[in-house]
Amino acid sequence: MFEHLDDTTEPSPGVGELASVLRRASSIRTHRSVATVTAVCVILAAVLGGFAVNRSSNAKITSVETAYAFDAFDAFKGPLEIGTAVPTPALLTTVFANGEDGFALAAHRGTALLAITTDGGDAWQVQNDSLPAGYGQSDGFPGQIEFIGTHGYLWGGAPEPNGSMPLWVSDDSGSTWTQAFVGPTVLDVSAIGANVWALIGNCDVSVPGPCPLSIEQSDDWGSSWQPTDGSGFAKANGPVGPRSVELARISLAHSYVLTTDGPSSGSPTIALYYTGDGGQAWQTLSVPCSGDFGLGAELAASSTDDLWLLCGGQGSAGSQPKELYRSSDGGLTWSLTAQAPGERSQPSSAVPPGSLPLGGYIAPLSIGHRNLAVLSATTAWLDPMGTSLYKTANGGQSWSAVSDLESEGIDGGGGGNVTFISATQGWLCIYGMGLWHTTNGANWVPLGL
Repeated sequence: MFEHLDDTTEPSPGVGELASVLRRASSIRTHRSVATVTAVCVILAAVLGGFAVNRSSNAKITSVETAYAFDAFDAFKGPLEIGTAVPTPALLTTVFANGEDGFALAAHRGTALLAITTDGGDAWQVQNDSLPAGYGQSDGFPGQIEFIGTHGYLWGGAPEPNGSMPLWVSDDSGSTWTQAFVGPTVLDVSAIGANVWALIGNCDVSVPGPCPLSIEQSDDWGSSWQPTDGSGFAKANGPVGPRSVELARISLAHSYVLTTDGPSSGSPTIALYYTGDGGQAWQTLSVPCSGDFGLGAELAASSTDDLWLLCGGQGSAGSQPKELYRSSDGGLTWSLTAQAPGERSQPSSAVPPGSLPLGGYIAPLSIGHRNLAVLSATTAWLDPMGTSLYKTANGGQSWSAVSDLESEGIDGGGGGNVTFISATQGWLCIYGMGLWHTTNGANWVPLGL
């Protein structure tokens, strides 16, 4: 993840997946209502009897109240005033500038709004309830955001009538947004200080066919744009969208672009491009994803040399075959590190099958930026859509589910993201369920209590 660092029907993480998540979240809240009544009775009995209720019990009870706050929040008619409280189960995706200040896209009555926090994610307030069209429930809540200080970037919404997908920029912490003079189709964005890159699709994304890609950059927080010298370095055989491309910037000079031409081409082709001079020249690197594991891919890194590549296959019934490859030379060579073969997949004898979780979806069934957070050559976190959060401490050779979340009955839902700002401090957002925080890289606690 770059913070800057059998069923033949393909699952759809859009409206259908969202409806399933909402039904599951509603079911969870219904079951929890019984638990709430029981818990209240227990508490009353404990008080009358002079018993103490420990902190973990209080946390569980209050998290139930937070789940019910989601329904209460949705009952308010919009537009909502700035400063209106936003419950954590309504958060769709989050980003944090530091340990206190964060931004999130949140859902309200089928629309998307921008929320902010100034206390590390415990309390959220409406910052903007008038975002551009294309980011709501009917579009599958597809938006992506990035913030550097007060400067924000919003992209990935549904295509406009002319087939374009614009980038929106803000210089006032998301209070107002203006369309950037870049495009026509912005597929991914990455900002390092005032230097911003946009991965551009020079085509109508609603029409299948070749779509030349290029990079445009801004040195003034997105106010003005110009092409890099290496424009036109790649082509993707559409349809092109946020799930088929990834712009991965390691530093101002070193960047990667990962592309997948999609299942419409019959046999998907995954390509990886690298620049070490700020985009003036690009070279094509080999990609090991193929066969049963060649439907999509996502990339993460802890340095220019240390790359992690996840390969995803055909998903079905909440599971997806996966392979993890590692490179210690910037993508010149790769070694298979872990795998989760499916019923139709051919496992490799190089590593034990089942060393990766089979449950949950990664690329191209979810946006790759949201699933994998690599913190070092040994430590990484994986959040496959629809299952639990997993951690590795041995370079990806084995993965274990986070016990704090499993004990609460929390799964990955249908959307959200995992994000870290240091080796120990991170957040897990699960739409319909809430937000969790770790300060030591081991224990996770719910926020918004």
